[in-house]
Amino acid sequence: MHLDMLKSRIHSDLRDMKEIVEMSERLLTEEGNRLVGRVSQELEGFSGTEQEFMKGWYSVGIHRLDKVFPNIQRRALFTTAMCMTESNLLLVCAMCQRAFDLPHVFKKKGNQRIIVQVLSYLQSNFAMRPKALTLDWETLQHYWTLRNCLVHNDGKPKPSELKEVTDFCAPIPTIELDQDNRLVFHEGSVSRALHVIGLFFDTLLNEIERNKLKIA
Repeated sequence: MHLDMLKSRIHSDLRDMKEIVEMSERLLTEEGNRLVGRVSQELEGFSGTEQEFMKGWYSVGIHRLDKVFPNIQRRALFTTAMCMTESNLLLVCAMCQRAFDLPHVFKKKGNQRIIVQVLSYLQSNFAMRPKALTLDWETLQHYWTLRNCLVHNDGKPKPSELKEVTDFCAPIPTIELDQDNRLVFHEGSVSRALHVIGLFFDTLLNEIERNKLKIA
């Protein structure tokens, strides 16, 4: 196995995700600007009072394009990014097992998060430095909690998750909880997550690279 091939595959996935995130944000912004421009044109010639009254007719559409649609799209893209992360972690396990003839094939056991089990599997077969993955891994774990909130409860943390989510999101300007305690993803939130995912995989594969001669 060539680790360069794994790196290329993962970087390609991340690049594709980044491009579609940028495209999505651009298209939503353009559509919102078109609607605002159209409304402005249609209100020309009316008095100030009439304009304020008529703006109410368009407020729902503007709100949907400005707030509702972007959040739906970002939530979907964030979830896709986490699925991609899980898939690529499983690929790392499978390719390393074959390449280095590791004694056991990775198999999910019990209800523990699969990403935790994957890292445990890799750490048991490669002498990874304890602190090498800590920061990005901890952030990725919090992102996985957000993913679970989206997938299982329409973006609303369970009581057992609320403190973790609140504390994690507090310093992040692009993710917050609304008045109903549902996750809201602002522009830049998915790009930030993809950056962390990229850093994590780079460090992980570098740690495997560091150990491959010893294991092989």
